[in-house]
Amino acid sequence: MAPLARDIFLWRGDGRAFAPAAWAAACALLALLGQWADMGFFLVPSLMLLPALGLIALYDARYFVIPDGPVLFLGLCGFGTFLIGAPQEAATRLAAGAAGYASMRLVAFAYEALRGAPGVGEGDAKLYALAGIWLGFAGLPSSLIYAVFSALISAFVALRQGALENARQPIPFGPHLALGLWLVWVFGPLEAG
Repeated sequence: MAPLARDIFLWRGDGRAFAPAAWAAACALLALLGQWADMGFFLVPSLMLLPALGLIALYDARYFVIPDGPVLFLGLCGFGTFLIGAPQEAATRLAAGAAGYASMRLVAFAYEALRGAPGVGEGDAKLYALAGIWLGFAGLPSSLIYAVFSALISAFVALRQGALENARQPIPFGPHLALGLWLVWVFGPLEAG
């Protein structure tokens, strides 16, 4: 996976379609580090979140599978973070995780019913559940907006370079969900109005 990571950051070959998402994540890391003094307890979980999301994104980009190990690790870290740092939010974060999972499974079911083929995987639902645990209910919509926008950019780049034959060819959604989670964690939810 190291060659794929290198290609992503250098905007080369198979990695070119994921480069905008990777560079957005790197810029968000710089923004996070710029506010490290204000983060207190939440700095340590933040620094564990990005590499685990990066591993999930790389694995999904390469194999179209989101591995359970990093997802479980991040689920436990996210819940533990709020259990220790903001215990009054722990139950709500679990509920948001369940809502994220259920909503993504509903989208998967609807997509398959309409298109006759699967379009959203179980791993995507688990990753969106992580977004609920880490971001709460308020962050779920924003993380999905970022993810869809990132996926559209990735698909456009892949179509332009010839990596996708047509717009119906599947692309991994995990890297984009991971980016959405990360961006909302660093910058907060999008604001209406």
